[in-house]
Amino acid sequence: MKLLFIYLLLILFTAEGVEAQNKKNYMQTISDTSAAMDFSYLRDTVFTVKPYFIEIDLAKQEGYLHSRNGEVKVFGISSGTNKLKDGVNTNEGLYVIQAKLPRWYSRQFDSTLMLNWLGFNFGIGFHALATSGYYNYLGKKKSSHGCVRISRPIAKLLYSIIDTGTPVLVHSGSSAVSVGFADSSINYKQYSYHEVIRLMKTMYRQLYSGRHFLNKAPVIIIDKFNVEHPGLPIGDSRKILKRQIIKSAYLFVSSVIPNYKYAEAVKNPAQLTSLNPGK
Repeated sequence: MKLLFIYLLLILFTAEGVEAQNKKNYMQTISDTSAAMDFSYLRDTVFTVKPYFIEIDLAKQEGYLHSRNGEVKVFGISSGTNKLKDGVNTNEGLYVIQAKLPRWYSRQFDSTLMLNWLGFNFGIGFHALATSGYYNYLGKKKSSHGCVRISRPIAKLLYSIIDTGTPVLVHSGSSAVSVGFADSSINYKQYSYHEVIRLMKTMYRQLYSGRHFLNKAPVIIIDKFNVEHPGLPIGDSRKILKRQIIKSAYLFVSSVIPNYKYAEAVKNPAQLTSLNPGK
């Protein structure tokens, strides 16, 4: 009887030892996989309940009208440049449309008529001109005194479908934030302008330090009620670490490693060791 008891203990310890070794092997596989993956594609996301948002790439002099249904319309722009007298560069940032005017005469530049004005950054906004000479620069060269010039058909289209509060993301190719579409039927928590800035800066620090996956990001809805004219910071994607710490590893790895049994066996993510592949 004693020999049988000892035999059973040996079987149990052996099984536990094999299980522990299997877990160790899986965790090493996770670590190797994480270390091999390039997470520099990661972006933080803020959301809109509007049907559209506008993205401007200053480096390419292109605009993109993003629709909730997934469609993207590309159009040429001509942004601001400080190379002109009294001109300024169009600022990068995350803004929202603050004002709409079908016709607006510029007091600063000889009462120039601006058509279908959509303002987002103090006196900076989208508009068309009554003349057509500026068409030669659209999609090619910065030529305005600060605003984002667009063609008359595009200006008319945007004016007809864009509401105040619609996000405008202006960057030069290295933004660390993107805009997503939230369910307009859900009552999300509303953050103030200064709270949004604080939250976004915290999210960027997580990205830059490799800790993006360690904390659940809040759902930040932006609109005219919580984004003022100076806009929001867009971060710098060039600072994002390629190798990120993965905490709830089994949730992530189960989608990329077939038959990862701990994805279901371990119910508490805290039981798995956090992985820090290093920088």
